[in-house]
Amino acid sequence: MITNWFTLQKCADYFNGQYAHAVLERCFTFEKNELWLQFRDLAPLKVHLGQPFQFILQASAPMQIKKDSVRIFPLLEGTIMENITMLPAERIMRFHFTNGSDMFILFLSNRGNVVYRQDNKEEYFKKKVTIDADLFDEHELESYSTLQDDPRFSPYWKKNAEDIFGTDNYDLILKTIENSNGQELSGQFVLSATESECDPDNFYTNYRKFVVTHLSEGQFHQEYKNIQGLLSKKLNDIQRKLQDTKDDGKMEKRADKYRFFADTLSTCRHIISPHSELFDIPDMYQNELFPNKITLKEATSITENIDDYYKKARNAETRSEENRHRHQELRADYKTWEAYYKSFEDVKDYRALRDWKKIHANILKQAGRSASTDQERRPYREVVTKDNWRIWIGRSARDNDDMTFKHAVKTDIWLHTRHSTGSHVIIKKDGKKDVPKHIIEHAAALAARYSDEKHSSLVTVVCTDRKYVTKRKGMPPGKVHFQYEKDLMVKPEEI
Repeated sequence: MITNWFTLQKCADYFNGQYAHAVLERCFTFEKNELWLQFRDLAPLKVHLGQPFQFILQASAPMQIKKDSVRIFPLLEGTIMENITMLPAERIMRFHFTNGSDMFILFLSNRGNVVYRQDNKEEYFKKKVTIDADLFDEHELESYSTLQDDPRFSPYWKKNAEDIFGTDNYDLILKTIENSNGQELSGQFVLSATESECDPDNFYTNYRKFVVTHLSEGQFHQEYKNIQGLLSKKLNDIQRKLQDTKDDGKMEKRADKYRFFADTLSTCRHIISPHSELFDIPDMYQNELFPNKITLKEATSITENIDDYYKKARNAETRSEENRHRHQELRADYKTWEAYYKSFEDVKDYRALRDWKKIHANILKQAGRSASTDQERRPYREVVTKDNWRIWIGRSARDNDDMTFKHAVKTDIWLHTRHSTGSHVIIKKDGKKDVPKHIIEHAAALAARYSDEKHSSLVTVVCTDRKYVTKRKGMPPGKVHFQYEKDLMVKPEEI
């Protein structure tokens, strides 16, 4: 592309005219495969040896040295440049200094590197790339008579010489290259014939334009791919949730079954033996839609079994209603994000991409947060009530601390059992002013359920604002101090 020997030679000629007798103040890097050469009173040179391609450019403005930059080749600081040339037959640009030291820039595939050499001792920019030291030895350019014999020509140039130069005559090709200012041909920077005579300034202008244009295109494609991936992932996530909340009738059927069991047990309670594990429904009460046997909890009374099945029925109905409501919200979300995705498909160049990003900045933040949230493990499980209150339940002692002090905000409601260990529970207010009593009771029942007292008939749960919960130095994970609390007596929630 732009690292053929002849293009680099023209770059060396241009930079030699600009930087001969310049003082090199510092070499530094702050990005992989990239070295900056800072000069006194002249623009710095940027050497890039990574993807998407290698190049050397004069910066358009003085480079600000960042805090995280790393000094490279400190012995070169303050040295004076004598000349810049190319080594024969290899794509190696040589910076020779008046103190006899050299800096070699190797534009070699998979071996690109910068090497400082003085008194036959080498220091490398890229430490893990080994270079044959013989490459740096001085030797004269050999005389060649054919294109195929000249190692300065790449296989691409040799194969396509007639298309690029309009001839396969070796002498004419060399003359064309010598007089060329460079131009783009089929995505390549080539030294084919140009209308005007070769001028270092004109050549460098064309070279710089090619590099900047193709860097922008490469950046466009990578950025486009990243944003497209974010939008696609968001749509896939919504589609997965739509499938999870799809109303297939299972929850309603489950609710009907549990309510039938409860009604049947209530009707037949006088004929059920105490502490039974199974009840065979009499023929006259059987329903072909449901099983003819009802499982009972042997350790509890028939009344508690009836209440248990009624509660399961209510929970299934609540879950069904929540899924239905959530499914409608997700369908609307999918339609909205699908419109964003389709509008993004119309972006065809970097300018359009920049404009789209500016208009949809908030959308990209949302998509980015969604991707980040999906990748990170949340320290809590979340319950969403049918009236859209979110309740968080800590997963472990350390997760309790993380949820309470890093994820919850001071205006949220905090709950925990008073006399036992268990999960912290948070009611997310999300900007709402007051929390309904039944939501607080539901959250308290969850706190009791996820505690050591989950099998108790009644549990004392404390409730206070998150801002009144603190953690003192030295407290073990999950242990906190709270004040201004209220006590609630609740029955543990059955999950």
